[in-house]
Order: sequence, then C-alpha cells, then structure tokens
Amino acid sequence: MDNMKTAMQIFRELLEKGQMDRETNSELFLQYSEPEVQELMNVIVEEMNCQILRVKNTIYLVPDFDNQLLGYRNKDLREWLGSNARQPDVFLGYYITAFIINLFYGGKNRDPKQREFLSLATVIDELDLRIKRILENGEEYKENEREFSMNFKSIAQNWDSKRSYEEGSRSTTKLGFLLRVMRLLQLEGLVRISENEKEIRTTRKFDDLMIHYYLNESRVEEIHELFREE
Repeated sequence: MDNMKTAMQIFRELLEKGQMDRETNSELFLQYSEPEVQELMNVIVEEMNCQILRVKNTIYLVPDFDNQLLGYRNKDLREWLGSNARQPDVFLGYYITAFIINLFYGGKNRDPKQREFLSLATVIDELDLRIKRILENGEEYKENEREFSMNFKSIAQNWDSKRSYEEGSRSTTKLGFLLRVMRLLQLEGLVRISENEKEIRTTRKFDDLMIHYYLNESRVEEIHELFREE
C-alpha cells in the first residue's frame, strides 16, 4: 500500500509540473528508484497512455502522440491562439513549432542542437523565405503534403496574409502570431522568451526531451525532409 501511495504521489507531481527534479524533491526522486515503485509507475503510465523519461537528475512525464487526455488537441491550440483562430491557424502553429525545432535541433551529429538562442526577427525572415518558396513552387510540395498530411499551400497563404508589423496591434501580425505560439511553448517549460520579446532560448527540459526522446534517427530525417533546402 505504501508503494502504491508513493507511486501515485510521484505521478501527481509529474502531472502538475511535467517533471520532477532531484534537487527540489529528493525524497520522491529516490523512492522512484525502488523496483516496486517503478513497477507500479509502469502500470500507471501505460494506462494513462504516456511515458516516463529519466535524464540524469530529472524525471519527465511525456504523453504519447495520440493521448487525448494529457496531450494537446487541435481544439486546445485553436483556443490558445485566440477567439478568431481557424483550423488553418492551428496547422500554421504546428508548422512553426516544427520549424523552430529544426532551427534549434537540426544538426546531424550525436548532439543535434545547433544554437543557444534565436532572434524572432530571424525566425520571421526564414519563414518568409520558405513560405515564398512554397507559394512559387507549390507543385513541388505535393508529395510532402501526402507524406505529412499537411496542406503546405494553405499554411503558406495563411502566413503570407499576415502583416509584417503594425504599431500597437500584434494580433494579426506575423510577430504577434509567432509570439502566441512561443508563449505556449514557454508555458510548457520548453523555451524562454526574453523580456524585450526579441529572442527565445531553449530550456533544459526542451533539450532533454529532444535529444533523449523525440529526436531518434527516423524523426530527425523526417524533420530534415520537411524543411530540406532545394
């Protein structure tokens, strides 16, 4: 019974914070190492359709891709993006997130991280170049659209329709939309936005999840294929 109580306490901590660190919760962290507790945790996460990832002195709770309870759904992202957000905005948000991952973790060596920070102005410029390429050469992306189940032309038109910048109004600008997506990543503890809202940096959590879980060899190749230069 004590082991079950401990396992539930650990799972509750992971649900509330997404992670558990040895420095801040040493007692539960050490109890997780007990075989009986780990066995119970394996049963819990299997039933809850998620995974536990341990990287050094941190334990993360990672929902499976099809987790409808703990993961994000299209509806959740649309609500976060604003009351006027439409389905094309949701797919644009996914595209931008994948693009950010590619810019930070697009390396092909054992440590795929390529940079420590990104200027949001640089992200917008890079997005503009790729969107222009899609709009001018839409037919070349048909195969990728089938492979990734994404309408790249619709995503490109959506981004291209947004204003570059307008003083006092960010809601319909490229920067405004980009910041909304980045704030969601910040809420999940994946990036930090600078105080002047001009740069983003990855967190240790983002680095751990990308390098030790998400970016296996096949996923790296998928991301490279999605953003491969002509």
